[in-house]
Amino acid sequence: MAEPRPSQPADGGENVSLMLLERLAHDLRGPLSPLQTAAYLLRRDDIEPDRRVELLEIIERQTTRLSAMVQEVSDWTRARQSRLVEHRRHVGASLLVEMGCAAAGPMLQTELPEALDTAMVDGDAQRLVQMLSTLVEFMRGKAGDGDVSVRASSSGNSLEVVIETPGATWAADERETLFKQAQATPFDDGLGMRLLLAQAIAQAHGGAVDAGETDGGGARLDIRLPLAS
Repeated sequence: MAEPRPSQPADGGENVSLMLLERLAHDLRGPLSPLQTAAYLLRRDDIEPDRRVELLEIIERQTTRLSAMVQEVSDWTRARQSRLVEHRRHVGASLLVEMGCAAAGPMLQTELPEALDTAMVDGDAQRLVQMLSTLVEFMRGKAGDGDVSVRASSSGNSLEVVIETPGATWAADERETLFKQAQATPFDDGLGMRLLLAQAIAQAHGGAVDAGETDGGGARLDIRLPLAS
């Protein structure tokens, strides 16, 4: 889903908004169609027990996917209204990185120096974990069966987190557009806005997310967040 640019004239903006609504309707049909089919088949009296279990699993899986899509729309709306981050408190920098990695799946290679044990970030812990887990999950998708490493450090008054996939490289124009437009082919079967939301969370905390390359040409993400004074 591409976002209309603020510089567009009113009539052009209206046309883009209609295109966005059409795209949203198309994407939401993805989980709705199997849900409707499963509900229809479950009404049959002659359905086999194994098939019933399979259909119930489809309903559960697609309902979860639909819920995630709705949450994306809600988060994006809140981000555009500067309401994405509301509850701030001091949270340990190391704990934040560990929670973000854990939320993205099984543990991976992490490097957390002891110097971070006393470092604190002033922010919305839930949103920051959401940001980190999104970025780690995305990079794990790029890596496939390859390695993903997460390295954190403090530099001056900033927390710096580097996520690298040495064996995976950026596709043509991917690096330049990663945080500028929604993904045409989402990495998570969602609406393609999660990376934009991750960037919005970082910016709402006075930080940033950038796409770069490792010394060997692999894909790399750099996250910077201000440390609490």
